[in-house]
Amino acid sequence: MKGGSIIRAVRHPTQGMITFALMMNIFCMIVAVIASILTTIELSSFNSVSYRNYGQAKLGREVSRVLLISYPLEFSIALTYSIFGCIGLSHHHNEDSLTAVTEEAESTF
Repeated sequence: MKGGSIIRAVRHPTQGMITFALMMNIFCMIVAVIASILTTIELSSFNSVSYRNYGQAKLGREVSRVLLISYPLEFSIALTYSIFGCIGLSHHHNEDSLTAVTEEAESTF
């Protein structure tokens, strides 16, 4: 959903779409932080298992480690898009004010 909102905001850059994409990026950053905390807690509180379930437990731990590596990547991508979204939002706001000033200046002549 985040990727779709970013693509739509790039193709049709309205203030509402850029704001929605920015909110989705902030939400994804929060989720990435919470997920990394929960995964760290899960990996640190691992108890030994019986030999019958050892393969599944080892696979689960490896998947958790891979996810733990991907969470900072997700956070950094969302942070980058948020920064550029803020820049785009301020640029979009400046364009509106410049257009209003230009129209006002043209109407006085």
